[in-house]
Amino acid sequence: MHTALRMRQYQQQAIMTASPEQLIAKLYDLGIAACHRQDRAKLRAVLKELIGSLNFEKGGDIAQGLYNIYEFCLRESISGDLNLIQELLDELRTVWKEAVIGRQAA
Repeated sequence: MHTALRMRQYQQQAIMTASPEQLIAKLYDLGIAACHRQDRAKLRAVLKELIGSLNFEKGGDIAQGLYNIYEFCLRESISGDLNLIQELLDELRTVWKEAVIGRQAA
C-alpha cells in the first residue's frame, strides 16, 4: 500500500510540473491504455479532455481536424472497435511527440 501511495504522489507531481504539450502526450498515453484495457468510460473521459484542450483560434484547420477525429473516436467508443481508436491515438501521439515536443527540445 505504501508503494501505491508513493507511485500516486509521483504521478501527481509529474502532472503538476508537466508542460501543456506534455500533458497532451500523457492524455494520448491514457487513451491508448484505456483501449488496451477495453475501458470505454476512461477512454471517453480522455477524449473529452482532448476536445477541451483544442484552441480553435490558434489551431485553425488543424484544431478542426483533430476535433473531427476526437468526435469520431467518441462515437466509435460507445460500441465500436477500440482497436481502431487505439491505432488513431497511437498515430496522433507519435506525430504530436515528433512535431511539438521534439521541436521544443531542439
